[in-house]
Amino acid sequence: MWLAGALAATYLVISYAVAETLERGFDETLAALVDTLTAAAEITDDGTLVLLRDPGDPRFTRAYSGWYWQMTWGDQVVRSRSLWDQTLVRGEHASDAIHIHRERDPRGRPLEVVERDIFPPRPAAGTPPPSLPAQPVHVMVAGDRTGIEGEIARLQGLLALCLAGLGGGLLAATFAQVSYGLRPLDRLRAALHRARDDPSLRLEETQPGELAPLAQALNALLDHNASLIDRARAHVGNLAHGLKTPLAVLRSAADDGPTVEADMVRAQTATMGRLVERHLARARASVGQTAIFSARAPILAAARRVGATMALIHCRPLDITIDGAEDAAFPGAGDDLLEILGNLMDNACKWAKARVAVHAGREAGRIILTVEDDGPGLAEDEARTAPRRGARLDDSLPGHGLGLDIVADLAALHGATLTLDRSRLGGLRATLRLPPAGWGDKPADPRDKGRSRPAE
Repeated sequence: MWLAGALAATYLVISYAVAETLERGFDETLAALVDTLTAAAEITDDGTLVLLRDPGDPRFTRAYSGWYWQMTWGDQVVRSRSLWDQTLVRGEHASDAIHIHRERDPRGRPLEVVERDIFPPRPAAGTPPPSLPAQPVHVMVAGDRTGIEGEIARLQGLLALCLAGLGGGLLAATFAQVSYGLRPLDRLRAALHRARDDPSLRLEETQPGELAPLAQALNALLDHNASLIDRARAHVGNLAHGLKTPLAVLRSAADDGPTVEADMVRAQTATMGRLVERHLARARASVGQTAIFSARAPILAAARRVGATMALIHCRPLDITIDGAEDAAFPGAGDDLLEILGNLMDNACKWAKARVAVHAGREAGRIILTVEDDGPGLAEDEARTAPRRGARLDDSLPGHGLGLDIVADLAALHGATLTLDRSRLGGLRATLRLPPAGWGDKPADPRDKGRSRPAE
């Protein structure tokens, strides 16, 4: 469309310029003939308008040739032989300036008429007789426009043909260029179809310079999707394997007799509940990772919410302090942050004597989240084994032993690390080191539930 518009504008501009040039040249030719007639005109002593020299153009001698001249002085009219017994129509003109108008000759041909008023020289004898009128001689020269109009039409047709050829050539060249230029994209599309059929295949990264980053990004996306699929398969396999034993125990108990011990049922269903809780937490974190634009959850706001909940759950006097940088943000969804803080702070409140401290700070460009208590703490070997699946260091306290394990899984999925060591308060300190992207981003409300979640 833009090419057609540009060519049409080009045609109009050039066509106008060509027509204007030819018209101006034609008018200048007629004006030169007016000057020739002016130089040859004279009024005799007896007041007769005469032409001393003929213009010398044979077209003025052929009857109705389309080229005519005429001089009028008073009631005297001197005209070319080509005009025969006809006269040219005088335009609305009364000055010595050139005036141009158009009319038609006796045979209907279009004429261009150039006219002006002149004062020819008087007789050399001196002052003319008073009877001679003191008025100008009106000189007119007319030329046939048929030839120039035909020339303009011919040039305009040639111009249109050339521009049409140019437009067709440009379209063909553009089509060829686009077809050739899009071949690498066609190859990428075919490679993506092959990768869809065979997930182990990847795109060839030796692409043209503009497409190499795209191929690399698509390969990264394929790798990411493959890892998500593998992780989902692992979750399903682990969940199925973990549920197999409790279900077998329940079936065996059911086969042994009509009654089933309540404690055994509660223990096995609790085990199944722990497994479901664990894998749902991992699935939520995995789904959260698939978002292209990750949310940013404010850490301190979420910690205050969790702290208020802990004060209600643990019905004993606890001093829970929360401080740090207000703009510290978690690089993920608010639900994951609440899951992490909930497990860490719940664990701290269980073991604390009187104090729990939560702090969000910065170290080497990373967000450092610490949760400390003044409880008994852990030995070095216990700190290493605590985050393992189902590890419980004291069966006297309620819980399933999955809190720190879930925190470690969520931290790893978000590019963070969890370490346990001795707190300055004397108990356990859990330190979560977040990736640098979490600092200073605009936080999102941790209550945001808009992200996709797995069906439960």
